[in-house]
Amino acid sequence: MRKYTYILLASLLALTGCKCYDVDEILLKRDELSLTVKGELQFSYDPLTCQIGQNITENEYRIYDDALSNWLIVKCNEKPTHEGQELKATVSWTTIDDIRKENDLEFEVHKIDSKGKIWMWNNSKDIGVVIQEL
Repeated sequence: MRKYTYILLASLLALTGCKCYDVDEILLKRDELSLTVKGELQFSYDPLTCQIGQNITENEYRIYDDALSNWLIVKCNEKPTHEGQELKATVSWTTIDDIRKENDLEFEVHKIDSKGKIWMWNNSKDIGVVIQEL
């Protein structure tokens, strides 16, 4: 009976189109400052054509190209300080033909390196960001 239950659950997941994203594959292997949504890279920092900024008092991290036409802004409700930390953040970014914004998403800090780079993941929308503490 248990075998049939597992088969039924697997079938339901396949039919509903549930797609699970591996944080290690999608986010933690990235070295560049970036935004990934549902496994697709949306924005990536290029040091030759982009700038980064930070508003320390607002816990806001900005990445934008030199023309200011493409950008990513992550505004956290608190400063990301340690792995495993859970915080809320609003993420806004440009796409090819639109501006997107996701408010008050729950993120978990998955990694912080010695240079202040921060990897955060939101499970509900499958959004990963890599930002930089300046």
